[in-house]
Amino acid sequence: MSDLPVIRGPAGSELVKLDPLAQFLAGQLSERTRRAYQADLYHFFGSDHLSLEQIREVGFQDLVAYRNELAQQGYKRTTINRRLASLKAFFRMVTAAGFIDKNPADSALVRGYRLEENLTGKAIQQRALRQLVAEIEQEEDDLVRARDLAIVFVLIYGGLRRSEAANISWEDLTQDGAFHVLKLPETKTGVPQDVKLQAIVIHQIDLYRQALVAHGYPVQGKAFISLSRNQSHGCPLTDQSINLIVKKRALRAGVPQKITAHMFRHTCCTLAIEGGAKPQQVQAHLRHKDLKTTMRYYEHRERLTDNASDYIRIT
Repeated sequence: MSDLPVIRGPAGSELVKLDPLAQFLAGQLSERTRRAYQADLYHFFGSDHLSLEQIREVGFQDLVAYRNELAQQGYKRTTINRRLASLKAFFRMVTAAGFIDKNPADSALVRGYRLEENLTGKAIQQRALRQLVAEIEQEEDDLVRARDLAIVFVLIYGGLRRSEAANISWEDLTQDGAFHVLKLPETKTGVPQDVKLQAIVIHQIDLYRQALVAHGYPVQGKAFISLSRNQSHGCPLTDQSINLIVKKRALRAGVPQKITAHMFRHTCCTLAIEGGAKPQQVQAHLRHKDLKTTMRYYEHRERLTDNASDYIRIT
């Protein structure tokens, strides 16, 4: 389905008419995005082959009911809003092709569930980071220790999504002049991107590489592999595996905060801003599509740094 050509104009409209979902998915930039859209649309329609008749039957009341049903079933706000966004994008294409008059998922008709504006708790505290690193350093298995430290430092300094960390290949680690660079061929936007890696990250990666060689593992293909004593041993880690590793390490370290891999991305953003980085620099490093995402962290920190309560004096 993802191999279908994207054809615009009259011919494109005919393809939309024949198989609306296939044409919509074919227009996405990355396979990851295609899979996400496909899963969301299948969840709503209950089918991966849609006719125009089925699509025309959907009204904004159906989408409001769907949103409320997801909320009642305990879905997270982020999941609800993502599924609404998928439906909005799909109906936008069908509207543009001229097969329906109005997008039933338009924000004016179907309001998403607002995300929490409070950023407190999304970033990992520096004390917790030190606890986490100290716990990994106590690991008796030198290969497991080297791998997990490399993962954590890549997440902290690179601000990577867990899927990006899982997909790192040894061939992606390169140099651009004096700088160490991680090339990301598969990203959320579908466009290859570069991430600068600090010397401390390269040091941890080199220690991991040396440990792999010492234990007889090939240093090629995906960098982070499973070291579990089961059938997955030696296979590339999945994004879920990356998440489980940091969760397990945080629990062992006694970190009170519930840690997830994605929180390292928030942490990278927060630490950079606290260190004096400009919002545009943080946006470029984390590859935020919209500066507004970065500014939420920047403005939050600014409110705390120069706060009204700092001027209160009781004499």
